[in-house]
Amino acid sequence: MIGFFGGSFDPIHFGHLTLAIDMLETYKLEKILFCPAFCSPFKSENPPKTSPEHRLTMLQLALDHPQFEILTLELDRKGSSYTIDTIRELQIKGLRLILSEDVAEDLEQWKEAEELIRLAPPLIGPRTFISSTLIRDRLKKNLYCKHLIPAKVLEYIEKHQLYRA
Repeated sequence: MIGFFGGSFDPIHFGHLTLAIDMLETYKLEKILFCPAFCSPFKSENPPKTSPEHRLTMLQLALDHPQFEILTLELDRKGSSYTIDTIRELQIKGLRLILSEDVAEDLEQWKEAEELIRLAPPLIGPRTFISSTLIRDRLKKNLYCKHLIPAKVLEYIEKHQLYRA
């Protein structure tokens, strides 16, 4: 089985990584594909705060596990990112959608949810109380964040002055 983990990753944080490792080990997945969204249709009114290039670089810095890979299909496609379109394009048998409990609660609102569940049955992990919104707010206030995101990612954010405005 292969896990598919989509999201804005704006920025990626320890909650994302903990969920991924938990799913990898619990379900003995071969690997997990992280797929950053260009823009979630649920966030069109509030798009990612940083560019796709910055979000991709932060993922590259954070994902040092040998079973983690990055897919850029949704970034390359641009526009609204629908998971069902990406899952269809991948055509991987045994693909499983990785979701946290809070995201899974809204799964029925996703484009072609029933078909998505059929093609990539979800693996649902516990909700994390770390969120990208929390991190962006703390960064804006110049508060300590080393307990929330990998050091390399935080260094990148500081170097490029991301999330300060």
